[in-house]
Amino acid sequence: MRIIIYLVLSIILGILTGHSQETTTTTTASTSSVSISVDGGNVDYEQKGRTYFSISDSDDSYKVRSEFHESKTDKIRSYLLEELGDEYLNTMGNKYKWKRSYAGDTGYEVKLSNGALKIYLDKELLSNGMVKKFKTITRNIKDYTSGRSSEERTAAQQKREDEKIKREAERLERQADQKMREAERLQREAERLKREAKRKNR
Repeated sequence: MRIIIYLVLSIILGILTGHSQETTTTTTASTSSVSISVDGGNVDYEQKGRTYFSISDSDDSYKVRSEFHESKTDKIRSYLLEELGDEYLNTMGNKYKWKRSYAGDTGYEVKLSNGALKIYLDKELLSNGMVKKFKTITRNIKDYTSGRSSEERTAAQQKREDEKIKREAERLERQADQKMREAERLQREAERLKREAKRKNR
C-alpha cells in the first residue's frame, strides 16, 4: 500500500514539476516592446532576437544607437553610401565613419561596424532639411532591421488612419445625439411654457 501511495505521489509531483518548467520556458522566450521618454527625448526600444534600436531626439541633438544581425550590415552600408556619399567618409577595416564638421564642431557623425550603428547630429549646426534627411535614413534602417516590409508599413499606417476616422465618426455621432437630445429638451420646455401661458390667459 505504501508503494502504491509513493508511486501516485511521484507521478503527481512529476506532472506539477513539468508544468512549472514549461511555464518558465514560455516566459523566458517572450519578447517586449516599450516606448519611454528620457530628458525630453524620445527613446524607442524594440527587442526581437538580436535587434535593438534607440532614438533620442531633443531640441539640440539627435542620437541613434542600433544593434542588429551582422548579415544586414552590407545592405545598410550600401544604403548609407548612397545617401551620404564618400566625401566625409573614413574607413578602417570593416568600420565606416562619416563625419562632417563646421568650424571645428561636429555637425553629424555616423559610425557603422558589423551589426552596430551610431548616429549623432548637432541640430543647432544642421539645417532642418538635413535633420529631416537623417530621420528618414533612420526610419528606413529601423524598418529594415526590424524586418518590416513597405507593404506591412503601408498596411499598418492605413489601419491607424482607419481607426482615427472611425473614432472621429463616433465622436461626431455622439455630439449629434447630444445636440438632438438638447433640442428635444428645449422643445419640451417651449411647449410647457406655452401651456402655462394659455392657463394664465384663461
